[in-house]
Amino acid sequence: MIRKTKKKGLTLIEMVAAIAIIGILAATLIPEVSSYAQRAEDTKLRTEAKVLLNAIEMYNASVNDSTKRIGNDTVFSSCFNATSKKLTADFDASVGEELEKMYEKLSSKNSPLINKTVSEIKTIIETGQID
Repeated sequence: MIRKTKKKGLTLIEMVAAIAIIGILAATLIPEVSSYAQRAEDTKLRTEAKVLLNAIEMYNASVNDSTKRIGNDTVFSSCFNATSKKLTADFDASVGEELEKMYEKLSSKNSPLINKTVSEIKTIIETGQID
C-alpha cells in the first residue's frame, strides 16, 4: 500500500501571493499614517501658539507702561536675551515670568514659534499652518 504524505509548509507561489498582499496593504496605509502624523504636528503647533498668545496677552495686560508691551510686529525671540533666556531691559521682567517660561520651553524644543511676530502667531492659530 502506498502512503501519501502531506507536505508541510507553503509553496513558492503561495508565499509570493502573501507577500504581494501585504505589500499592497502597506502601500495603502503608509500615506494615511503620515497624514495623521502631520495633522498631529499641526495641532500641537496650533495649541502651543494659543498658549503663547495667551501668555503675551496676559503680559501686555499686566504692564502699566505701554512702551514695554509686546506689539503685533514684535518678533517673540527679540524680547529675550538668548543666553539668559530672560526678558531684555526693554520689557517688564517683574510681570514676565510666564513669558520667560514659555520662551525657555519653546527654545529648548527649537519651536518655529519663537521667531514669529505676534501677528504671525495669530495667523497660525487661525489657519493651523506655519508659513
